[in-house]
Amino acid sequence: MKKVGIVCVYGRANAGKSTIINKCLGFKLLPVSSKPQTTRDNIHAIYNDNDSQIVFTDTPGVFKPHGKLGSILLRDAESAKEGVDLIVYVIDATEVPSFDLAEKLKTVDVPVILAFNKIDDVKADIGEERLKRYLDVLPNVTVVRTSAINEYGIDELIKTIKDKLPEADELYPDNMVSDRPKEFIISEIIREKCMRLLSKEVPHSIYVDMKKVEEEEDSMEVFADIIVEKDSEKGIVVGKNGKMISSISRYSEGSISSYFGKRCAVSLLVKCIPDWRNSEKYLKKFGFEEK
Repeated sequence: MKKVGIVCVYGRANAGKSTIINKCLGFKLLPVSSKPQTTRDNIHAIYNDNDSQIVFTDTPGVFKPHGKLGSILLRDAESAKEGVDLIVYVIDATEVPSFDLAEKLKTVDVPVILAFNKIDDVKADIGEERLKRYLDVLPNVTVVRTSAINEYGIDELIKTIKDKLPEADELYPDNMVSDRPKEFIISEIIREKCMRLLSKEVPHSIYVDMKKVEEEEDSMEVFADIIVEKDSEKGIVVGKNGKMISSISRYSEGSISSYFGKRCAVSLLVKCIPDWRNSEKYLKKFGFEEK
């Protein structure tokens, strides 16, 4: 039997959680950008090899919530720790220590691996001093030092996860890489391009509303709306003479083509829905349920 289990990847916004999962998978499945709140859903990413199946749950980063959507994302990030076999707690070594998340992990009844990430971006003595302070709070965790963007420590992290998982039957077919449909993956690719290309203020208000995907054997055509909250944001997303929306479409086409292995054309419209992140109607329509 294989080593099998569900692994929650938990930590603050922008700690590198999605990058760690992508590097473990060996290809890019999850959206990554330098801006916090890139991940908005608890997404299952499935790692398979000859002796294991690791189901990673990528969670929204923990941050101070703003509005109804922020509160929903924070709830989802915290609830993801429940019902899993293991937690990988990702810490950004460059950040001044903050122990509120560590305190929440003191009482969990599953193993915790502390992935001390971005270690190449901090002086070694400072990093080790910060790590020691975390270990004072969580003395029983297993530490793996990583620089995910450079793939340092990823093999050790996978081995450590396997060591702590039980033997069990596989949860998913071994050719699956995610439990989400292709429309969701496409929408996340487009949203990531928005996060990367647009100014600091706009990306958090964006939602990609998929309309349809027309697929042939060797090609696909994607139609989607980019939703923003203000008319001024709509102008920024469209850009002067339509240059920004053209760039978003072009970069999205490249990534979607690489992921699905076929030519892709992306057609995008930009629409304004004022304050949708605080609207019960639109939060429900876009799949962000309040409980």
